[in-house]
Amino acid sequence: MSHERLKPEYLFDEEKIKQLKQIAPECFEDGKINFETLRQNLGQWVIDEDEEIEHFGLSWPGKKDARRLASIPSQGTLEPIYGEGLKSDGTPDTDGKNDSKNIFIEGENLEVLKILQKSYAGKIKMIYIDPPYNTGNDFVYDDDFTEPLQEYLRRTGQVDEEGKPLTTNKRADGRFHSKWLSMIYPRLRLARNLLCEEGIIFVSIDDNEVHNLRAVLNEVFGEENFLAQFVWKRRQNPDSRNQNMVSPDHEYVLSFSKTDLFKFKGKPIDISKYTNPDNDPRGPWASIDLSGLANSAQRPNLHYDIIDPKTGFHYPPNPKRGWSKSKANIEKMIEEGRILFPSKPTGRPREKKFLQDVKNDFTGFSTWLDSKDVGYTTNGTREVAEIFEGKKIFDFPKPKDLIKKLIEQSTTEGDTILDFFAGSGTTAHACLELNDLEKVKRNFITVQFPEEVDQNSDAIGFGLDNLSKISKERIKRSSNLLSENASLDIGYRSFKLTQTAFKNWEIQSSGRLDSLEKSLDLFNQSPLVENWSKEGLLTEVTLIEGFTLSSSFEKLLEFSKNKIIQVTDDYCEHSLLVCLDEKIHSETIEQLKLSGQDIFICLDSAISNVEKLRLSDKGLIKTI
Repeated sequence: MSHERLKPEYLFDEEKIKQLKQIAPECFEDGKINFETLRQNLGQWVIDEDEEIEHFGLSWPGKKDARRLASIPSQGTLEPIYGEGLKSDGTPDTDGKNDSKNIFIEGENLEVLKILQKSYAGKIKMIYIDPPYNTGNDFVYDDDFTEPLQEYLRRTGQVDEEGKPLTTNKRADGRFHSKWLSMIYPRLRLARNLLCEEGIIFVSIDDNEVHNLRAVLNEVFGEENFLAQFVWKRRQNPDSRNQNMVSPDHEYVLSFSKTDLFKFKGKPIDISKYTNPDNDPRGPWASIDLSGLANSAQRPNLHYDIIDPKTGFHYPPNPKRGWSKSKANIEKMIEEGRILFPSKPTGRPREKKFLQDVKNDFTGFSTWLDSKDVGYTTNGTREVAEIFEGKKIFDFPKPKDLIKKLIEQSTTEGDTILDFFAGSGTTAHACLELNDLEKVKRNFITVQFPEEVDQNSDAIGFGLDNLSKISKERIKRSSNLLSENASLDIGYRSFKLTQTAFKNWEIQSSGRLDSLEKSLDLFNQSPLVENWSKEGLLTEVTLIEGFTLSSSFEKLLEFSKNKIIQVTDDYCEHSLLVCLDEKIHSETIEQLKLSGQDIFICLDSAISNVEKLRLSDKGLIKTI
């Protein structure tokens, strides 16, 4: 078999630099890549910067930086937080053995999306987000274009130097729209990669940025994958506080699919209109309009008189619409007793449509989200207050019935739903409640930045001083309200964005070969930072190998000298055997058996070169 070193994707590949130097040594000056020389060497494959190219699309100051931000690999990882989550049966996960498939992540969502790129690529069925609306009074993420993770760690107190996670985006700012677009653009680009081929994204927005958001989504997902711009009446009563006396009562939910494979479930047909007053042996039927949609010039064959064979009355078509069926079809339907004739010559013939002939139990899903079905903003506020003993701890949450409707229309058994602007946790709550109602297993992944709440908020009284705590507490409390169905997964696993256990490569930012040599020396000593934890490194290793956060971790008891964890995932056919002990004992090497594509992972310093050869004969091994 083989042996290789495990390496996070963000680490700069020194082999590529060596290969480039061999192919184009003239592109290096004083040990540093001259990208202008490299660009010129590529010749016809690179467009001259002076050549003006015109194309249709949305452009704004900072778009290049926003695009680059999406491509900068994260140097972070996700660390499990034992004790904060719930097992699938709703009990605390204090022992770290959480079997829930639901995931809550505390962290900056751009960094989290980058970390999920490999393990969740093509695995998400539905994304719903409710980002900042850019009203002029709300906040947008103050992304740092050079060190996004380090900035987050400073903001959350995980490293020295305080920073501000969010910034107020005032309308007076000359880059008002640009700042918002630079925030949303890289997140949407990364989110698209996570959707499966039949996947869909929903984005809530209002009039402030709906036009720009539509243009960005066209670019990221393709205009051909636009599905609908839903309209939701959020306000129950008009607002008369505006000076111009206009009341903005509605918002939008934009939806795009990843490919043309997605299809909405649709709205169930109303079978109550199908009755059988004449005891027809063919069963219940409904009276259906026979009018068409084309005038005589467009469809002359649909313009003729329908004649009642019993009375002889002639019924001419509407000159602007004609009939919906040809004359031959109507005559056949008359013979079969499928035409309802009026008692007077002034009436209109109608079709007798039988329920047994209905080929589809569903009709189109309307782009008008009826608030009688999905609720108003006041419903969302009331729902959160009811969970938290009547206290108002979150402003303007979406009603859970709105999200339930979107989930119902887009997902089914086994699907995963992602919300990386989790807020108060409405998406998780909606998913759990709909699963309980339909007895269907869907899973959620929600991400929320630990944004501090106002010290005067009622949330402080519950010990909830940031939004991620509010979201997690809502999941816990809403789980307690569900039915006692043993097959339901009402729990969640908790993770936190933190710094990687691997040392950083300085070449990543400087581009100098002497920096590369320094990084190589550090990695020869140990690729891991000081004070790394086994729990954190185990999770990071599984993510690097493409395993999801809902993977199962089981200690293999047959190994007495070393602690070996077997990692399995529903999405992967092979498993990982991970040992992070400082020394791999010879008994372990003798006992170890790898089947198929299974991979054994351990510390490079834990085994000798001879032992690596012995292990490589047993299967694929990777060392850290």
